[in-house]
Amino acid sequence: MAAVALLGTGCGGQDTAATGGPVALERIGEAVGCTPQVQTDVRELRQGACTTARGAYVMLTFTSEAGQKSWLEEAQPYGGSYLIGKRWVVEAEPEALEPVREKLGGRVEEGAHHGGHSSAAPSAAASASSSSASR
Repeated sequence: MAAVALLGTGCGGQDTAATGGPVALERIGEAVGCTPQVQTDVRELRQGACTTARGAYVMLTFTSEAGQKSWLEEAQPYGGSYLIGKRWVVEAEPEALEPVREKLGGRVEEGAHHGGHSSAAPSAAASASSSSASR
């Protein structure tokens, strides 16, 4: 319950920090119910992942809306379900996203479906996106 209380403070539209920036990766982890293991921490984005009883999550925050849009354009063809907020994304199974959406807001979008679902595909797209964004 403390995590829910923390999430409610300092949020204008539920999905932004008090400074108008994206929700911090750690706050997304609180909404998910885990501490994200940071996998990528570069100027353009931060990416973390964790697993709970509801499933595996990949969480990303972006420094710009253009970076977020680019990442989504590269990741969605691989499939998956995405909870999308202002300069942040959470990827997980659809039923695992709903409790997080209730806490953070945002909208759920589905990527293309090409058979089996794998959380690794969006992570690979994020790496490709961050590499191309840093050029």
